[in-house]
Amino acid sequence: MAISLRKKISTILKLDYKTIKKLLSQKHEGYLYNVGWFESFNSNSPVDKNFNPIPWLTYPFISFISERLNKSMNIFEYGSGNSTFYYSKRVNLVTAIEHNKNWYDKISARKNDNVILNFVPLDTNGKYCRSALESKAKFDIIIIDGEDRVNCIYNCLNALNKNGVIILDDSERKEYSDGIEFLLKNSFKKIDFWGTAPGVLLEKCTTIFYKKNNCFNI
Repeated sequence: MAISLRKKISTILKLDYKTIKKLLSQKHEGYLYNVGWFESFNSNSPVDKNFNPIPWLTYPFISFISERLNKSMNIFEYGSGNSTFYYSKRVNLVTAIEHNKNWYDKISARKNDNVILNFVPLDTNGKYCRSALESKAKFDIIIIDGEDRVNCIYNCLNALNKNGVIILDDSERKEYSDGIEFLLKNSFKKIDFWGTAPGVLLEKCTTIFYKKNNCFNI
């Protein structure tokens, strides 16, 4: 006897039909619809429901930061992508580095005029992680979402403005715990933003590290 599609889906996902129906309804209304999760999933790229680029960070973090970015801010970003486009529309200047040459070429072809994007080959505990410091500039926000993240943390503090903040994505990962402990020992406080992210349903965390009188007023 043929098994119905409803039965097959329920068996594979181990969910009852009512639950599956409720999840599918999110494609047209509800939270996943409002944040553009399906658009991100189908395009394999972090976008909102209108296909505008957004960071591949947790949705709670994106909601929090969207009201706090302004045109006086300068950002340094380890890693580049849709986040670079998103930030460049909201701040004064984005300086980003990218270790993947093909990806660098792709982002370079589309970047805005207020983006400085540099290709820096990955060399663990080398030039890559020291790029913010070697830029000789000061940044309001340093975003660590690329490679060699713990060494990036160790080497970025002197590139941060006195009211600056550091953002670490995937901060739930154990391999970044030494970097987190380093920041806490250097008098930073932290706020964790747990949730899902564009196109994925796994729970992850994006963390802001800050001190008093910071640019986010937290």
